[in-house]
Amino acid sequence: MGRQSIAIVAVVAAVSACTSDPEAGFPTAAPAVRDFVSAWNERSEAGMMETFDSEARAVWEDEDLAAWFEGAMEDGLVEDFTVELIGPVDQPSSSEMANDDVVPTAHVPYAVTYRSEAASEPVRLDGEIPVVYERSDEAWRVPWRIEHMWPGIPGGRGFAVTRDYGKRGTLVDRNGRILARGTGPRRRYPAGSTAGSTIGHVERLDRRELAEAAEGHVAGDLVGGSGLEQAFEERLAGRPSMSLFAADLRGRRLKRLGSSSGGNGRTVRTTLDLRVQRAAAAALGDTVGGAVVMDPHNGDLLALVSSSEFNPAFYIGVDELAPFNRALSGLYAPGSSLKVVTAAAALDTKTMKPSSKVTGPGNYRGVRNFESGEFGSIDFATALKFSVNTAFAQVAEKLGARRLNRYMEAFGFNREPAMPLAAARSSFPFPEGEADLMWGSIGQAAVVATPLQMATVAATIANRGRRAEPRITMGQQIAMERVVSPRTAATMTGLMENVVEGGTGQRANLGSVGVAGKTGTAELDAAGEMNHAWFICFAPSDDPKVAVAVVAELGGVGGVVAAPLARGILQSVLPLVR
Repeated sequence: MGRQSIAIVAVVAAVSACTSDPEAGFPTAAPAVRDFVSAWNERSEAGMMETFDSEARAVWEDEDLAAWFEGAMEDGLVEDFTVELIGPVDQPSSSEMANDDVVPTAHVPYAVTYRSEAASEPVRLDGEIPVVYERSDEAWRVPWRIEHMWPGIPGGRGFAVTRDYGKRGTLVDRNGRILARGTGPRRRYPAGSTAGSTIGHVERLDRRELAEAAEGHVAGDLVGGSGLEQAFEERLAGRPSMSLFAADLRGRRLKRLGSSSGGNGRTVRTTLDLRVQRAAAAALGDTVGGAVVMDPHNGDLLALVSSSEFNPAFYIGVDELAPFNRALSGLYAPGSSLKVVTAAAALDTKTMKPSSKVTGPGNYRGVRNFESGEFGSIDFATALKFSVNTAFAQVAEKLGARRLNRYMEAFGFNREPAMPLAAARSSFPFPEGEADLMWGSIGQAAVVATPLQMATVAATIANRGRRAEPRITMGQQIAMERVVSPRTAATMTGLMENVVEGGTGQRANLGSVGVAGKTGTAELDAAGEMNHAWFICFAPSDDPKVAVAVVAELGGVGGVVAAPLARGILQSVLPLVR
């Protein structure tokens, strides 16, 4: 009961001024009135209980009284209240006071003023409360009843609030194309299943979810259940028009006390480009996996593609539905696509240069190359070009766990994405030993990443070493962090171009348009027969317009499966963003 700010009314002077003089020898009711009103204003249950008569004290405990107050205030969306005297205390006559067969009763005019979110103006209720003289302890007491909280309203035992939401806001892409519009069961999704798990659906709110729902909702309302519909529920739903009622014990409305006007939901303009989304989804085709297309210069997510998309229109009102968006929430070992971070860290710390010599034996301290390939003595640029695991294991040793971990986190690992749309946290556990360090540096061990995260890795290199935090709405602030120097980013661009032009990523080559990329084959079993196929890239490499990450779940070899998928995405989307 002390949770809300209460305006304390000065009652001492009011009681003294408004109380008639008692007959000589009998105490006035004024002190009891003063103590009762002060305790009520302060919402002190213990203080109120001290002023109650014996019957009220037998009925109420501090905790019960507190629960009643708390429940009533919550039901009425009451923010605070004040209690004040509004007239003189009607003191009983001397004969009544002297008559032992009569319970002397004083009558106190008072008002309770409530300030509720459901009423635009304060609600004042006037009434009269009795104060009885208990001869056993020669003291005035208040025969408290719950209805005293609603003076002037017979049967008043609580509040009820009705809510009426206006039109739900519209979801649009960056160019104003409709993604979702309409209210309640008439919500429509013109794009069908395109970006379905990103757009999300509306579900029917049940009582278990009320505590976490936006203020003003009641069970049965249609609210955002997933995706953007859920992430921007408050903005899309708007503010309801509300009416405050006094209610009886069963919650039936007795009298309207006030009302407040609401507002329709607002349009949410996303960074998605429906044309890019459709093109990227078509390029991914029937592949089980996900893809992300983003603008490397500002973090705008142009497309979030997840296989097995659903059509939100078919699930209006369905609760406990959680569509799985592989682009945002799919956590996969990134495999050698993570070598972009390891290589950038090595160059940025001057641990390596492109010309630095490394060795590529078939096996190095338990780390093996893909298909046990051996490369002998090669330069660092070649080690990235052909994705030589054993060479990178040695580079990781030179970098050390602390520096490698620092760069991984600078590239976005081990942090929650800042955008409102739910996305999984990609993880690079701090290497606890040599094996973790070496295997982690090549995207194995316990490292997991989303396509969203790996797209930001490619985008950071494309953006001259500055990482743009992914954003999903045009109104979200653009946030940039320097991760590596422009020189390191330029060197990495050249090395990643080599991967596509003559290394493991040749199947992503676009010919006349430069592509900088990196393959990844994340091995899930010791035999190397179960692999996630990755490719991350940006293009055109000399003037980047998009960064792309694509993963084929259990798809096989990155250069064979994911690189062609990325090529198809680039071919489809580049004409749309230039």
